[in-house]
Amino acid sequence: IMINVPTLSQRKQILTHQCSRLRVDSGLDLDVLAQMTNGYVGADLMSLCHEAAFTALGSLQPDLKENKDTEPPLITTDHFKTALKKVLPSTQKGSPCTIEFDPVHWDDIGGLEEAKLKIQQAVEWPIKHPEAFSRMGLPSPRGVLLYGPPGCCKTTLVKAVATSSSATFLSLSGAQLFSPYVGDSEKLITEVFQRARAGAPALIFLDEIDSIIGKRSDGTSQRGVQERVLSTLLNEMDGIGIRLDEKTDSMGTGEDGSVRDLANKSVLIVAATNRPDMLDEALTRPGRFDRSVYVPPPDLQARLEILKICTKTMPVKDVDLSALAARTENYTGADLKNLCREAALLSLTEDLSSDLVTEEHLIKALSIVRPSLNPFLLNKYQQGSSQGKKLFVL
Repeated sequence: IMINVPTLSQRKQILTHQCSRLRVDSGLDLDVLAQMTNGYVGADLMSLCHEAAFTALGSLQPDLKENKDTEPPLITTDHFKTALKKVLPSTQKGSPCTIEFDPVHWDDIGGLEEAKLKIQQAVEWPIKHPEAFSRMGLPSPRGVLLYGPPGCCKTTLVKAVATSSSATFLSLSGAQLFSPYVGDSEKLITEVFQRARAGAPALIFLDEIDSIIGKRSDGTSQRGVQERVLSTLLNEMDGIGIRLDEKTDSMGTGEDGSVRDLANKSVLIVAATNRPDMLDEALTRPGRFDRSVYVPPPDLQARLEILKICTKTMPVKDVDLSALAARTENYTGADLKNLCREAALLSLTEDLSSDLVTEEHLIKALSIVRPSLNPFLLNKYQQGSSQGKKLFVL
């Protein structure tokens, strides 16, 4: 008898039962809480409720010391959100691909409005509004490929969509994947997909996918491993690797759909690359990476927004950020962040007790932090994007 991970409706029933024993706030929405607990089993949900209760009690502890007759506190949504950071789902424990990161919100990313919208349409909308896609007869994308120059916030965009969608987030890189032992790489990919399906809806992020799997025809010494990894990844994306005991709709609709439907609805693969020309054509066919999103370098307005975000927590005075943005052509978002950091260090170098960053410091930093991009590289990306192609040769 196979006992699978609770579905959405089952998680709500478990939470309702657990919360019936606690003093919870009337504003607590168990439907929302159930959506935030993908991959949690019954024991995890019980631990989550206990942790939320302890969190609420801890916030009231000073009052309890002064007045022992104080009523027990009400457990609110904020207490559960705090508890979620401490109680992880059992399906993700022990996985090298489960990473923790500070929440990234869309407002934390300057510019890139078109890229943001495309990513939201391809990733966030199918997860948060599946009924709308079903009503319009739209299949959910299987995979999304982000490509563009290095340092242009591709990884940050993925973290933002993972935060906004509240999906289980698993990440794979070349360093994690390659092993000296035959079969370990393929085993890890299979394990990641199994964990993702158990915690669905889930995002699997393949960072620098060109370093993990390139073209099968390049003849390099690592092709044996990379070809096996590519074959395993394609099988998992096509749903061939799904076992019969995994045929469960983790979204909780109660419909036991086909294996292919399960792969489509439950797990979305998001990949990022600086070299789209290095990818095997089998990955870019329809049904695998259905959507390709070009993440361009920041334009003038985007650079201004990025500088405002970077200096928001810095003690700056009399700085013309518009003029600075105009002087930072070919700078990426990472370059601009490094520029502001260098300006702050220059201020401290002059006086360790300084609490001010001036325009002079930022101008000096321009001579230290040089732009990462050049016109030749940008022209290659722009040509491929304008022609609707991702392939180019550097």
